[in-house]
Amino acid sequence: MNLNCNKNCCENKSNSTYIKRILEMIGAVILGSKPAEIINVPGSSEEKEVKLAQVKSFFSHCSRVTYRIITTHDGGKRVLFINEESMDKVLSNKRCINFLKFVGYSSECRLNDYMDELVYRLQSEEFPHEIGIFLGYPLKDVLGFMGYGKNELIEIRNWRIYGDQKASDEVYNSFMRDKAIMKGMVQTMNITELRRAI
Repeated sequence: MNLNCNKNCCENKSNSTYIKRILEMIGAVILGSKPAEIINVPGSSEEKEVKLAQVKSFFSHCSRVTYRIITTHDGGKRVLFINEESMDKVLSNKRCINFLKFVGYSSECRLNDYMDELVYRLQSEEFPHEIGIFLGYPLKDVLGFMGYGKNELIEIRNWRIYGDQKASDEVYNSFMRDKAIMKGMVQTMNITELRRAI
């Protein structure tokens, strides 16, 4: 009986289930339709450290996304995954920038400065609901959720949709398309192939 592994199956099975699940969740970030995604890291302190080590190992040399590890005020762990190219587009929208200034962000920020401020706010007790802008949700929906504007709640999908649904539908459909593409990749590629692909 031959016990040698010649298909990278050991690496594919060992410590890859969690990474594959993350890849499916952030597929729209990797493929660029979504500027960012935030993922809670579940488990005990030891389990969280193992999962974060896997994230660091897999994403340290990723050309498509960067990440920030966040420790919340109650000791929880989250990972903020960022597609910097997509985020630059969000942060070039003057209406988004004006609203971020309104809720206390500096007007003279670069991408890293915005991410630093967002991470700082995510570490505090009060959740920063303006995160919807960074997650790629239409500004009208973020404003509606935060109680600004006059748009009525129309529907709840991955977020609450306010006012005209057309723009929200387009954004939602692009997120779902990219997540489906990434899911297909995860199901057909091993962890080494996925590392090369992204």
